[in-house]
Amino acid sequence: MSQKKAREVRRVKATPTSSKAAGHSRLLVAAGAVVVAALVGAGVLATRNTGPAQAVQVQTASSSVVSISGTDPISGKPISLADYAGKPVVLNVWASWCPGCRAEAIDLRTFVARHPEVQTIGIDQRDTKGDAGGFYRQFGWTHPSIFDPDGSIAASLGLQGLPTTYFLDRNHRVVTQIVGATNLAGFEKGLQAALAGA
Repeated sequence: MSQKKAREVRRVKATPTSSKAAGHSRLLVAAGAVVVAALVGAGVLATRNTGPAQAVQVQTASSSVVSISGTDPISGKPISLADYAGKPVVLNVWASWCPGCRAEAIDLRTFVARHPEVQTIGIDQRDTKGDAGGFYRQFGWTHPSIFDPDGSIAASLGLQGLPTTYFLDRNHRVVTQIVGATNLAGFEKGLQAALAGA
């Protein structure tokens, strides 16, 4: 065999065939999928049985008066915290696509019905008006919301995740907050903290 032919044979052996390369790519994709599935499963197991999110006292934001306004995605009416001066306010940041928001929606509706002395206002973040309307109908909500399609209002509150509920005293300072889905007891505990701080 000539040296030229021998070099050619070595080059062909050293270069993987396209079918080998494709098989290698498929193997990498499959391995990546297994890793992602394992991480998701671990996250589900880690959060299982941890219960609803609890109220956390707010230290840094408590001196800041919250002043927000906007338009209700359901009624189209203007909504402003200034309209509820002297009244405790519960701000619930939500979205129709948020699983945690759905999980707490019925308890929030019950909480609102039990506390007419408090003004509950939703902040509908990064949503559409049509989806917001469907959410309201599905869960029987009646309290107003402020439409926040770009998330700027929620960001001004220092949002850390959805859902988040802020409990404001009568001066509209944030006293406590709940990051994550909670239940009726969690809403009640947050309100008590806000009333104690009023």
